[in-house]
Amino acid sequence: MGHVLDHRQIADEMGIFFIDAEVGAGLPIWLPNGVVIRDQLEAFMRELERRRGYQRVVSPHLAKRSLYEKSGHLQFYQDDMYPSMRADGEEFFLRPMNCPHHHKIFASRPRSYRELPLRLAEYGQVYRHERSGALRGLSRVRGLCQNDAHIYVDPDQALHEIANVLDLHEECYRRLELDEFSYRLSLSESENGDPLWRVGEDLLRKALRDRGLSYVEAVGEAAFYGPKIDVQMRLADGREESIASLQLDLFSADRFDLEFISSGGEKRRPWIIHRAPLGSHERFVAILLEVSAGRLPGWLAPVQLAVIPMSEAERSLAEALAAELHQKGVRVQVDRSLGSLGKRLRELHKLRPVARVVLGRKERESLRVGLEFRDFAVECGVDEIFVKLQKSLRPPLDLGG
Repeated sequence: MGHVLDHRQIADEMGIFFIDAEVGAGLPIWLPNGVVIRDQLEAFMRELERRRGYQRVVSPHLAKRSLYEKSGHLQFYQDDMYPSMRADGEEFFLRPMNCPHHHKIFASRPRSYRELPLRLAEYGQVYRHERSGALRGLSRVRGLCQNDAHIYVDPDQALHEIANVLDLHEECYRRLELDEFSYRLSLSESENGDPLWRVGEDLLRKALRDRGLSYVEAVGEAAFYGPKIDVQMRLADGREESIASLQLDLFSADRFDLEFISSGGEKRRPWIIHRAPLGSHERFVAILLEVSAGRLPGWLAPVQLAVIPMSEAERSLAEALAAELHQKGVRVQVDRSLGSLGKRLRELHKLRPVARVVLGRKERESLRVGLEFRDFAVECGVDEIFVKLQKSLRPPLDLGG
Protein backbone atom coordinates (compact mmCIF):
# COMPACT_ATOMS: atom_id res chain seq x y z
CA MET A 1 0.00 0.00 0.00
CA GLY A 2 1.39 3.40 -0.97
CA HIS A 3 1.29 6.53 1.10
CA VAL A 4 -2.29 7.51 1.94
CA LEU A 5 -3.03 11.20 2.42
CA ASP A 6 -4.93 12.32 5.49
CA HIS A 7 -8.13 14.16 4.59
CA ARG A 8 -6.93 17.16 6.62
CA GLN A 9 -3.95 17.66 4.29
CA ILE A 10 -6.10 17.21 1.21
CA ALA A 11 -8.73 19.62 2.55
CA ASP A 12 -6.07 22.22 3.33
CA GLU A 13 -4.69 22.01 -0.21
CA MET A 14 -8.15 22.18 -1.78
CA GLY A 15 -9.55 24.90 0.50
CA ILE A 16 -12.39 22.80 1.99
CA PHE A 17 -12.61 23.93 5.64
CA PHE A 18 -10.66 25.25 8.58
CA ILE A 19 -10.86 25.25 12.37
CA ASP A 20 -10.39 28.52 14.25
CA ALA A 21 -9.41 28.64 17.91
CA GLU A 22 -11.74 31.56 18.65
CA VAL A 23 -14.69 29.70 17.12
CA GLY A 24 -13.88 26.47 18.95
CA ALA A 25 -12.34 23.04 18.59
CA GLY A 26 -14.37 20.61 16.52
CA LEU A 27 -16.47 23.37 14.93
CA PRO A 28 -15.43 23.45 11.25
CA ILE A 29 -15.94 26.52 9.09
CA TRP A 30 -16.68 25.46 5.52
CA LEU A 31 -14.98 27.39 2.73
CA PRO A 32 -16.54 27.89 -0.73
CA ASN A 33 -14.90 24.79 -2.21
CA GLY A 34 -16.16 22.68 0.69
CA VAL A 35 -19.68 24.05 0.36
CA VAL A 36 -19.72 22.94 -3.28
CA ILE A 37 -19.20 19.34 -2.13
CA ARG A 38 -21.81 19.68 0.63
CA ASP A 39 -24.39 21.20 -1.72
CA GLN A 40 -23.86 18.58 -4.40
CA LEU A 41 -24.13 15.71 -1.92
CA GLU A 42 -27.28 17.20 -0.45
CA ALA A 43 -28.83 17.63 -3.92
CA PHE A 44 -27.91 14.02 -4.72
CA MET A 45 -29.47 12.69 -1.53
CA ARG A 46 -32.49 14.96 -1.81
CA GLU A 47 -33.28 13.53 -5.24
CA LEU A 48 -32.84 9.93 -4.07
CA GLU A 49 -35.18 10.66 -1.17
CA ARG A 50 -37.74 12.45 -3.36
CA ARG A 51 -37.96 9.38 -5.57
CA ARG A 52 -38.66 7.27 -2.48
CA GLY A 53 -41.42 9.38 -0.98
CA TYR A 54 -39.60 11.44 1.65
CA GLN A 55 -40.89 14.85 2.73
CA ARG A 56 -38.40 17.51 3.77
CA VAL A 57 -38.71 19.47 7.00
CA VAL A 58 -36.61 22.07 8.86
CA SER A 59 -36.43 22.33 12.65
CA PRO A 60 -34.56 24.50 15.22
CA HIS A 61 -31.04 23.91 16.48
CA LEU A 62 -32.08 23.98 20.13
CA ALA A 63 -34.96 23.17 22.44
CA LYS A 64 -36.07 23.32 26.07
CA ARG A 65 -34.89 20.92 28.75
CA SER A 66 -38.29 19.22 28.87
CA LEU A 67 -37.94 17.97 25.28
CA TYR A 68 -34.67 16.18 26.02
CA GLU A 69 -36.00 14.83 29.32
CA LYS A 70 -38.88 13.31 27.37
CA SER A 71 -36.64 11.91 24.64
CA GLY A 72 -34.22 10.35 27.12
CA HIS A 73 -31.20 12.28 25.89
CA LEU A 74 -30.63 13.98 29.25
CA GLN A 75 -30.76 10.60 30.96
CA PHE A 76 -28.61 8.63 28.52
CA TYR A 77 -26.61 11.17 26.50
CA GLN A 78 -26.07 14.32 28.57
CA ASP A 79 -22.31 13.81 28.91
CA ASP A 80 -22.06 14.29 25.14
CA MET A 81 -24.29 17.37 25.03
CA TYR A 82 -23.23 21.00 25.36
CA PRO A 83 -24.12 22.61 28.71
CA SER A 84 -27.47 24.31 28.96
CA MET A 85 -28.15 28.01 28.46
CA ARG A 86 -30.85 30.14 30.03
CA ALA A 87 -33.17 32.62 28.33
CA ASP A 88 -36.56 34.04 29.35
CA GLY A 89 -36.43 32.01 32.54
CA GLU A 90 -36.17 28.76 30.56
CA GLU A 91 -33.32 26.25 30.15
CA PHE A 92 -32.30 25.35 26.58
CA PHE A 93 -29.90 22.84 25.06
CA LEU A 94 -28.27 22.69 21.64
CA ARG A 95 -29.67 19.58 20.04
CA PRO A 96 -27.42 16.50 19.80
CA MET A 97 -29.87 14.79 17.43
CA ASN A 98 -32.82 15.77 15.24
CA CYS A 99 -35.22 13.02 16.28
CA PRO A 100 -37.09 14.81 19.12
CA HIS A 101 -38.03 17.66 16.79
CA HIS A 102 -39.28 15.21 14.17
CA HIS A 103 -41.36 13.38 16.77
CA LYS A 104 -42.99 16.73 17.53
CA ILE A 105 -43.81 17.12 13.83
CA PHE A 106 -45.53 13.73 13.83
CA ALA A 107 -47.47 14.71 16.97
CA SER A 108 -48.48 18.13 15.62
CA ARG A 109 -51.80 16.79 14.32
CA PRO A 110 -53.85 13.55 14.31
CA ARG A 111 -52.39 10.81 12.09
CA SER A 112 -54.07 8.01 10.16
CA TYR A 113 -52.72 4.65 9.04
CA ARG A 114 -53.23 5.95 5.49
CA GLU A 115 -50.29 8.38 6.01
CA LEU A 116 -47.86 5.62 6.98
CA PRO A 117 -45.06 5.12 6.33
CA LEU A 118 -44.47 8.84 6.98
CA ARG A 119 -40.91 9.70 5.93
CA LEU A 120 -39.56 13.02 7.27
CA ALA A 121 -36.10 14.09 6.04
CA GLU A 122 -33.84 16.96 7.10
CA TYR A 123 -30.23 17.97 6.70
CA GLY A 124 -30.17 19.00 10.35
CA GLN A 125 -27.35 20.72 12.23
CA VAL A 126 -26.54 19.10 15.59
CA TYR A 127 -23.95 19.67 18.31
CA ARG A 128 -22.14 17.09 20.40
CA HIS A 129 -19.44 17.84 22.95
CA GLU A 130 -16.99 15.15 21.91
CA ARG A 131 -13.87 14.72 24.05
CA SER A 132 -11.14 17.05 22.80
CA GLY A 133 -8.72 14.15 22.39
CA ALA A 134 -11.12 12.41 20.01
CA LEU A 135 -11.49 15.34 17.61
CA ARG A 136 -9.96 14.77 14.17
CA GLY A 137 -10.47 17.13 11.25
CA LEU A 138 -13.90 16.51 9.71
CA SER A 139 -14.13 12.88 10.75
CA ARG A 140 -14.77 13.67 14.43
CA VAL A 141 -16.32 17.06 15.16
CA ARG A 142 -18.60 18.83 17.61
CA GLY A 143 -20.79 20.64 15.07
CA LEU A 144 -22.17 18.45 12.28
CA CYS A 145 -24.92 18.40 9.67
CA GLN A 146 -26.70 15.05 9.40
CA ASN A 147 -28.38 13.47 6.39
CA ASP A 148 -31.20 12.55 8.72
CA ALA A 149 -34.67 11.08 8.33
CA HIS A 150 -37.25 9.47 10.58
CA ILE A 151 -39.82 7.06 9.20
CA TYR A 152 -42.98 6.45 11.22
CA VAL A 153 -44.49 3.05 10.47
CA ASP A 154 -47.21 0.70 11.59
CA PRO A 155 -45.22 -2.12 13.25
CA ASP A 156 -46.61 -4.44 10.57
CA GLN A 157 -44.81 -2.32 7.93
CA ALA A 158 -41.46 -2.27 9.72
CA LEU A 159 -39.74 -5.17 7.94
CA HIS A 160 -40.69 -3.92 4.48
CA GLU A 161 -39.60 -0.35 5.26
CA ILE A 162 -36.29 -1.48 6.77
CA ALA A 163 -35.67 -3.39 3.54
CA ASN A 164 -36.43 -0.22 1.56
CA VAL A 165 -33.91 1.73 3.64
CA LEU A 166 -31.24 -0.93 3.11
CA ASP A 167 -31.94 -0.69 -0.63
CA LEU A 168 -31.50 3.09 -0.39
CA HIS A 169 -28.12 2.62 1.29
CA GLU A 170 -27.01 0.20 -1.39
CA GLU A 171 -28.15 2.47 -4.22
CA CYS A 172 -26.53 5.51 -2.62
CA TYR A 173 -23.10 3.89 -2.25
CA ARG A 174 -23.27 2.22 -5.66
CA ARG A 175 -23.97 5.52 -7.38
CA LEU A 176 -21.10 7.12 -5.45
CA GLU A 177 -18.83 4.22 -6.53
CA LEU A 178 -18.13 3.20 -2.93
CA ASP A 179 -17.86 -0.54 -2.44
CA GLU A 180 -15.57 -1.01 0.57
CA PHE A 181 -18.33 -1.10 3.17
CA SER A 182 -19.91 -3.68 5.47
CA TYR A 183 -22.77 -3.97 7.94
CA ARG A 184 -22.74 -4.40 11.71
CA LEU A 185 -25.86 -5.38 13.65
CA SER A 186 -25.64 -3.56 16.98
CA LEU A 187 -27.59 -5.34 19.70
CA SER A 188 -28.56 -4.66 23.30
CA GLU A 189 -26.73 -6.16 26.28
CA SER A 190 -27.34 -9.89 26.41
CA GLU A 191 -29.04 -9.64 29.81
CA ASN A 192 -31.69 -7.23 28.45
CA GLY A 193 -34.84 -9.30 28.85
CA ASP A 194 -37.33 -6.99 27.16
CA PRO A 195 -39.10 -9.17 24.54
CA LEU A 196 -39.68 -6.11 22.32
CA TRP A 197 -35.92 -5.75 21.93
CA ARG A 198 -35.72 -9.33 20.68
CA VAL A 199 -38.50 -8.64 18.17
CA GLY A 200 -36.65 -5.57 16.85
CA GLU A 201 -33.30 -7.34 16.65
CA ASP A 202 -34.87 -10.27 14.79
CA LEU A 203 -36.47 -7.86 12.29
CA LEU A 204 -33.15 -6.17 11.51
CA ARG A 205 -31.42 -9.55 11.26
CA LYS A 206 -34.09 -10.86 8.88
CA ALA A 207 -33.91 -7.73 6.68
CA LEU A 208 -30.17 -8.21 6.27
CA ARG A 209 -30.49 -11.93 5.56
CA ASP A 210 -33.37 -11.51 3.12
CA ARG A 211 -31.16 -9.24 1.03
CA GLY A 212 -28.16 -11.52 1.25
CA LEU A 213 -26.09 -8.86 3.03
CA SER A 214 -23.24 -10.15 5.17
CA TYR A 215 -22.88 -8.63 8.63
CA VAL A 216 -21.32 -9.08 12.05
CA GLU A 217 -23.13 -8.79 15.36
CA ALA A 218 -21.98 -6.44 18.12
CA VAL A 219 -23.59 -6.97 21.53
CA GLY A 220 -23.95 -3.89 23.71
CA GLU A 221 -23.67 -1.29 20.91
CA ALA A 222 -27.39 -0.61 20.36
CA ALA A 223 -28.87 2.88 20.78
CA PHE A 224 -30.77 3.49 24.02
CA TYR A 225 -34.09 3.38 22.15
CA GLY A 226 -33.52 0.26 20.05
CA PRO A 227 -31.20 -1.96 17.99
CA LYS A 228 -29.47 -0.67 14.86
CA ILE A 229 -27.52 -1.55 11.75
CA ASP A 230 -24.25 0.38 11.37
CA VAL A 231 -22.46 0.83 8.05
CA GLN A 232 -18.67 0.51 8.28
CA MET A 233 -16.58 2.01 5.48
CA ARG A 234 -13.03 0.79 4.88
CA LEU A 235 -10.61 3.62 4.08
CA ALA A 236 -7.55 3.57 1.86
CA ASP A 237 -5.20 3.06 4.82
CA GLY A 238 -7.18 0.07 6.12
CA ARG A 239 -8.98 1.93 8.91
CA GLU A 240 -12.72 1.50 9.32
CA GLU A 241 -15.10 4.41 9.93
CA SER A 242 -18.72 4.06 10.97
CA ILE A 243 -20.45 6.33 8.46
CA ALA A 244 -24.16 5.65 8.78
CA SER A 245 -26.79 3.79 10.76
CA LEU A 246 -30.30 2.45 10.46
CA GLN A 247 -31.96 2.34 13.87
CA LEU A 248 -35.26 0.75 14.86
CA ASP A 249 -36.82 2.87 17.62
CA LEU A 250 -39.27 0.84 19.68
CA PHE A 251 -39.86 3.19 22.60
CA SER A 252 -39.94 6.88 21.57
CA ALA A 253 -43.61 6.66 20.56
CA ASP A 254 -44.44 5.90 24.20
CA ARG A 255 -42.20 8.69 25.47
CA PHE A 256 -43.82 11.24 23.12
CA ASP A 257 -47.32 9.77 23.20
CA LEU A 258 -47.25 9.30 19.41
CA GLU A 259 -50.22 7.49 17.93
CA PHE A 260 -52.15 6.90 14.73
CA ILE A 261 -55.62 5.61 14.02
CA SER A 262 -55.52 2.10 12.56
CA SER A 263 -57.77 0.77 9.78
CA GLY A 264 -59.98 -0.66 12.52
CA GLY A 265 -60.38 2.73 14.17
CA GLU A 266 -58.06 1.94 17.10
CA LYS A 267 -55.20 4.04 18.44
CA ARG A 268 -51.81 2.44 17.84
CA ARG A 269 -48.20 3.38 18.54
CA PRO A 270 -45.91 3.73 15.52
CA TRP A 271 -42.41 2.35 15.41
CA ILE A 272 -39.75 4.74 14.15
CA ILE A 273 -36.84 4.05 11.81
CA HIS A 274 -33.93 6.49 12.14
CA ARG A 275 -31.67 6.52 9.08
CA ALA A 276 -28.85 8.60 7.60
CA PRO A 277 -27.16 6.90 4.61
CA LEU A 278 -24.55 9.67 4.28
CA GLY A 279 -24.20 10.12 8.04
CA SER A 280 -22.92 13.66 8.42
CA HIS A 281 -21.51 16.00 5.79
CA GLU A 282 -18.38 16.26 7.86
CA ARG A 283 -17.46 12.61 8.18
CA PHE A 284 -18.69 11.68 4.72
CA VAL A 285 -16.63 14.40 3.02
CA ALA A 286 -13.59 13.28 5.04
CA ILE A 287 -14.11 9.72 3.79
CA LEU A 288 -14.61 10.80 0.17
CA LEU A 289 -11.44 12.88 0.28
CA GLU A 290 -9.35 10.02 1.65
CA VAL A 291 -10.84 7.32 -0.58
CA SER A 292 -10.35 9.43 -3.72
CA ALA A 293 -7.15 11.21 -2.58
CA GLY A 294 -9.09 14.38 -3.40
CA ARG A 295 -9.69 13.41 -7.05
CA LEU A 296 -13.43 13.65 -6.60
CA PRO A 297 -15.88 12.69 -9.36
CA GLY A 298 -16.43 15.59 -11.75
CA TRP A 299 -19.89 16.49 -10.44
CA LEU A 300 -18.49 16.83 -6.89
CA ALA A 301 -15.17 18.51 -7.73
CA PRO A 302 -15.09 22.12 -6.46
CA VAL A 303 -12.94 23.15 -9.45
CA GLN A 304 -14.06 21.43 -12.62
CA LEU A 305 -11.88 23.40 -15.05
CA ALA A 306 -8.72 25.37 -14.33
CA VAL A 307 -7.74 27.99 -16.91
CA ILE A 308 -4.14 29.22 -16.91
CA PRO A 309 -3.35 32.31 -19.04
CA MET A 310 0.36 32.47 -19.83
CA SER A 311 0.47 36.27 -19.82
CA GLU A 312 -1.69 39.37 -19.59
CA ALA A 313 -2.36 39.06 -23.33
CA GLU A 314 -4.35 35.86 -22.71
CA ARG A 315 -6.13 37.02 -19.57
CA SER A 316 -9.14 38.53 -21.34
CA LEU A 317 -9.67 35.30 -23.30
CA ALA A 318 -9.40 33.29 -20.07
CA GLU A 319 -11.94 35.49 -18.28
CA ALA A 320 -14.36 35.40 -21.22
CA LEU A 321 -14.10 31.62 -21.44
CA ALA A 322 -14.67 31.27 -17.69
CA ALA A 323 -17.71 33.56 -17.79
CA GLU A 324 -19.27 31.63 -20.66
CA LEU A 325 -18.73 28.23 -19.02
CA HIS A 326 -19.92 29.55 -15.66
CA GLN A 327 -23.24 30.45 -17.26
CA LYS A 328 -23.49 26.82 -18.44
CA GLY A 329 -22.98 25.52 -14.92
CA VAL A 330 -19.27 24.67 -15.04
CA ARG A 331 -17.17 25.56 -12.00
CA VAL A 332 -14.17 27.35 -13.52
CA GLN A 333 -11.15 28.89 -11.82
CA VAL A 334 -8.86 31.27 -13.68
CA ASP A 335 -5.34 31.27 -12.33
CA ARG A 336 -4.40 34.87 -11.59
CA SER A 337 -1.14 34.16 -9.77
CA LEU A 338 2.37 35.17 -10.80
CA GLY A 339 5.47 33.04 -11.21
CA SER A 340 6.69 30.34 -13.51
CA LEU A 341 4.25 28.09 -15.33
CA GLY A 342 5.63 25.07 -13.47
CA LYS A 343 4.99 26.64 -10.07
CA ARG A 344 1.50 27.75 -11.06
CA LEU A 345 0.62 24.27 -12.34
CA ARG A 346 1.88 22.68 -9.11
CA GLU A 347 -0.35 24.98 -7.05
CA LEU A 348 -3.37 24.32 -9.27
CA HIS A 349 -2.74 20.59 -9.02
CA LYS A 350 -3.49 20.80 -5.30
CA LEU A 351 -7.07 21.82 -6.16
CA ARG A 352 -7.54 18.52 -8.07
CA PRO A 353 -9.44 20.05 -11.02
CA VAL A 354 -11.16 17.66 -13.41
CA ALA A 355 -9.47 19.34 -16.38
CA ARG A 356 -7.22 22.27 -17.21
CA VAL A 357 -6.42 24.51 -20.16
CA VAL A 358 -3.23 26.51 -20.66
CA LEU A 359 -3.72 29.60 -22.87
CA GLY A 360 -0.64 30.96 -24.61
CA ARG A 361 -0.15 33.02 -27.75
CA LYS A 362 -0.71 30.01 -30.03
CA GLU A 363 -4.03 29.20 -28.34
CA ARG A 364 -5.11 32.84 -28.36
CA GLU A 365 -4.47 33.18 -32.08
CA SER A 366 -5.85 29.80 -33.20
CA LEU A 367 -8.62 29.47 -30.59
CA ARG A 368 -7.64 25.80 -30.28
CA VAL A 369 -6.50 24.37 -26.96
CA GLY A 370 -5.19 21.23 -25.35
CA LEU A 371 -7.85 20.18 -22.83
CA GLU A 372 -6.00 18.09 -20.25
CA PHE A 373 -8.07 15.78 -18.08
CA ARG A 374 -6.66 13.84 -15.13
CA ASP A 375 -5.81 10.78 -17.23
CA PHE A 376 -5.91 11.90 -20.85
CA ALA A 377 -5.90 14.97 -23.09
CA VAL A 378 -7.75 16.10 -26.20
CA GLU A 379 -7.30 18.96 -28.64
CA CYS A 380 -10.38 21.02 -29.38
CA GLY A 381 -11.64 24.47 -30.23
CA VAL A 382 -12.39 26.91 -27.44
CA ASP A 383 -16.05 26.65 -28.37
CA GLU A 384 -15.95 22.85 -27.96
CA ILE A 385 -14.69 22.76 -24.38
CA PHE A 386 -18.17 22.56 -22.81
CA VAL A 387 -19.15 19.56 -24.94
CA LYS A 388 -15.87 17.79 -24.20
CA LEU A 389 -16.33 18.33 -20.45
CA GLN A 390 -19.89 17.01 -20.22
CA LYS A 391 -19.24 13.30 -19.79
CA SER A 392 -16.70 13.89 -17.01
CA LEU A 393 -18.99 16.25 -15.09
CA ARG A 394 -22.24 14.28 -15.31
CA PRO A 395 -23.77 13.43 -11.90
CA PRO A 396 -24.88 9.87 -11.13
CA LEU A 397 -28.53 10.92 -11.50
CA ASP A 398 -30.43 14.00 -12.61
CA LEU A 399 -30.22 16.39 -9.65
CA GLY A 400 -32.71 18.88 -11.08
CA GLY A 401 -32.35 22.68 -10.86
